[in-house]
Amino acid sequence: MAANQIRVELTSDTRLLASVRSLVRTYFRDAGIDAERVVELVLAVDEACSNAMRHAYDGRTDGRIVIELSSDRGTVDVMLHDDGTPARPDRVARKPLQPPKSLDDLTTGGLGVQLIYEVFDEVEYRQGKDRGNTLLMRLSS
Repeated sequence: MAANQIRVELTSDTRLLASVRSLVRTYFRDAGIDAERVVELVLAVDEACSNAMRHAYDGRTDGRIVIELSSDRGTVDVMLHDDGTPARPDRVARKPLQPPKSLDDLTTGGLGVQLIYEVFDEVEYRQGKDRGNTLLMRLSS
């Protein structure tokens, strides 16, 4: 077990995202992470939670999401787990970010996953065979 660990379980209700952001913000600040970096990390964790709520649970508010924050020996780990529909591997794969050639080329969705890859040093998605997803995100100092 990591030296400093918090584990919370919540329902997949988007109204809880503000509380999650507050918890994550405080945890990263207390871990000694620079304030500007904290903003990016909070945004990435918020995006991960939003994706679970929106996609794994298809917007249902009765799903279960577990968030674990842990820090030890210069690393901070965030684990997010849901019991919803497994994510398609192509939806959670890292893709090169390229600016659109024109505004007509802009598509909705997909940028949040890429943000997660950009903000954290290590990212691993694990899809369950029939149910569930686990997202591991690590920040090394």
